[in-house]
Amino acid sequence: MKSAWVYGVVFLVLAVTAIFIARLRLSEIPDLAIGHSSAPPVLGRPSEKVVDYEIDGPSGMPVRLSYLDDQGNVKDVSTDLPWRTSLRTHRLTLSTGVVAQSEADQVSCRIVIDGQPRAAQVSNGRFAAVNCTVPVS
Repeated sequence: MKSAWVYGVVFLVLAVTAIFIARLRLSEIPDLAIGHSSAPPVLGRPSEKVVDYEIDGPSGMPVRLSYLDDQGNVKDVSTDLPWRTSLRTHRLTLSTGVVAQSEADQVSCRIVIDGQPRAAQVSNGRFAAVNCTVPVS
């Protein structure tokens, strides 16, 4: 029983130390040990992106194509060459892509984003097919 006070003192020191450390951790003082970082920048409304899909080939030839719209949904189209469409979006990221096949001897695809050509492909031969994709961020 004479040494029981030692256990009590050790327990009391550990408890006081734990309370002190817990209060430091919960305080607003930056602690490099737990990896505080600066606040993220405030974002305004994202700027508008204009995505142009273009399919070219001999004028008047039939073409079947599929493209991703501004919501990421696939749109199927049967039309004649040449074909163009534009999408406008404020989304931060957007997957874009167009696939086309034609009975023409040549077909080409192109994706232009904000006036800058980002993808292009040309295919020659009977039943030519092309595929252009670009991740936009």
